Amino acid sequence: MTSFSSFKAKAVTTLLLLVILGLPISDSTAQKNEAQEASQHDVSVTLKLVQIYVTDKKGNPILDLQKEDFVISDNGKRKTLTEFEKHTLRLPPSETGIQAEVIQENEPQVPQELMRRKFFLIFDYAYNNAKGILKAKETALDFIGTRIQPSDEVGVLSYSTLKSLQLHEYLTTDHQKLLSVVESFSMETRKGRAESFENEYWYQATGENPLDASKAGKPSFRLEEQDPSFDPDLGSNKFSAQQDSVSHALHFIQKMKDFAKALRYIPGYKHIILFSSGIPYSIMYGIHQSPDTWNTPRGEHTMLQQGWDQGNKLLQLKYDEMLQELTASNTTIYSMDTEDLGSTIAVNSRLTGGFSLQTMATATGGKYFGNINSSDKHLEKIQNLTGCYYVLGYYIDEKWDGKYHKIKVKVNRKGSKVHAQKGYFNPKPFSEYSKLEKMLHLIDLALSDQPFFQAPVRFPLAALPYSTKGQSHLDLYAKLPIEQIQEFLGKDVETVSIIFNEENDIIKMEREKKDFSKLPVGNVYYSTLLSLDPGDYKCRFIIRNMETGRGAVASTAVTVPKGPDQGIKLNPPLLLKSEIGSIYLKRTTASFASDSSQYFPVVEQLAQGTDRVLALVRCSFSGILQPDIKLFANLMRHSPDGVQKVPVTLLTLDITQLDGMMIFLLELQMEELSSGEYFLYVFANENITQARSGVNTNFLVK
Repeated sequence: MTSFSSFKAKAVTTLLLLVILGLPISDSTAQKNEAQEASQHDVSVTLKLVQIYVTDKKGNPILDLQKEDFVISDNGKRKTLTEFEKHTLRLPPSETGIQAEVIQENEPQVPQELMRRKFFLIFDYAYNNAKGILKAKETALDFIGTRIQPSDEVGVLSYSTLKSLQLHEYLTTDHQKLLSVVESFSMETRKGRAESFENEYWYQATGENPLDASKAGKPSFRLEEQDPSFDPDLGSNKFSAQQDSVSHALHFIQKMKDFAKALRYIPGYKHIILFSSGIPYSIMYGIHQSPDTWNTPRGEHTMLQQGWDQGNKLLQLKYDEMLQELTASNTTIYSMDTEDLGSTIAVNSRLTGGFSLQTMATATGGKYFGNINSSDKHLEKIQNLTGCYYVLGYYIDEKWDGKYHKIKVKVNRKGSKVHAQKGYFNPKPFSEYSKLEKMLHLIDLALSDQPFFQAPVRFPLAALPYSTKGQSHLDLYAKLPIEQIQEFLGKDVETVSIIFNEENDIIKMEREKKDFSKLPVGNVYYSTLLSLDPGDYKCRFIIRNMETGRGAVASTAVTVPKGPDQGIKLNPPLLLKSEIGSIYLKRTTASFASDSSQYFPVVEQLAQGTDRVLALVRCSFSGILQPDIKLFANLMRHSPDGVQKVPVTLLTLDITQLDGMMIFLLELQMEELSSGEYFLYVFANENITQARSGVNTNFLVK
């Protein structure tokens, strides 16, 4: 065990990508997949990490415990602890009496950051009001900007009546990005990286536009505002309003329950900070007072006669199930009540949502904060409650049966109180995942550099940018790792190309379905052409089996240049090689100067002893009718002994002139190359205007 990322790779090697939200699997397919997966997932030994908070009788954290002080059992069997880590954040001296400092203690050879703090911020737009939403935004910006630690992982979600539960940013340590996402919130939810991924993917998969994210529902859920037929004097619409209220409450509860199920497989504690005014008490539990004892408009007696005082048993059942799922997923809720205190002074507490927020916090081991105007103190309390914890690790025999394991942790010190996750779920076959779980895992694979839910197969990706006639383009080339992914290829496979800009926003996505069931024995290549504005980009290419969820990922970074205003401009070269028996699964048009069926991109290192390399070079020009362009090349080898020039002969095999661009197919002849890193410099001279341009690329020889 050498790092947290290697732990994840070992713990969830076979739990890969899951199918997109809304794509059903037939019963026969599901049964077939279950049988396949049962044979594929053998019992394996893996490291289990448990996150633990320990406090004294006054609720203050105990900070001086060692590994020997803990006893842990898994399904009743005592386990031998192999990993131990202690995290201590800065605490106020008035509460703890300790020095204000940051401590992270580990035993020798134990990796730092076995388990980080994880927060999800949820903005409730349904049970809320305008002031509450604005205050929630201010509080979240304060939390992200001044409270969290660099290693803390934070995600951002919102809930509304039209857009349901939306993920705007997945768990990330890019806190500047989080600030940008929350800052964009006003009275409407805005597109975030994860949300735009889901929307764009849904469009690519179904051809249907999702709901406009900018119209995610009213910030305040008031039935009187939504139904023009409502008459406050007659109360004629109260029964309809009651049914709508119950339906919306059921939907909110179900989405939170689904989200909790998806959180089961993220290791450790997850902390949810919920900004909401809560589901009103009366909707679930009724109003158990005479209408004469509380100051409400005429018409409430009708509600009592219709049974509101008896409460809604279905809502109560579903609410309890939601709380059980949140607890089982090792999630604590810190509820920030956004209800305006000034507007609720004369309102019976049974008509507000404070009770439901308190119940959620208490049931999950969190805390209810009743006045968001005191958010500074609330955030300080959350920081203290979540900032001091221990991480214990032990090895288990992991089975792919989805069963729940009970964990019990004891501390050998009198007066201590242990707050530990109550258990965990074994991984389960792909066919058993819910729609929300599938989407969350897909987003995790697409957006995370180190996914929680899978250790995907990695393969190389090459990028060839160029610009001509005021337009910029990007060719992506991938060599598919057939030997590595053979076991999860099939007829129903998708490829997804995603382009991120400098702000990590998705600005381009391309999805295609492919039949990978009958591929040739030789190498298989894939390419796609995208139009982009000049700038710096990150590229990700995903292959995913739509039946089993297995996937592989390639990524690279690239700068797309701006075309020349006048003169000439060389674009980065693409190294090529001739291969027999290789094919293109997909090939972009006009990518090469001649027949591309015999030339394939070098996306990995060259073999030692190579003495001939092909290169594709594009040269854009502007303001020149018939350019006369000559190319030159230098090759340099970088080694520990310094930089050495390697003699190279440049031959032009083919030239193709398109509108505003010349494409050169070159052959570079040199002595046999030894192992090392090489830099190829290509220069262009235009003989008529004497314009010049240069570009370079690097490659490895092994």
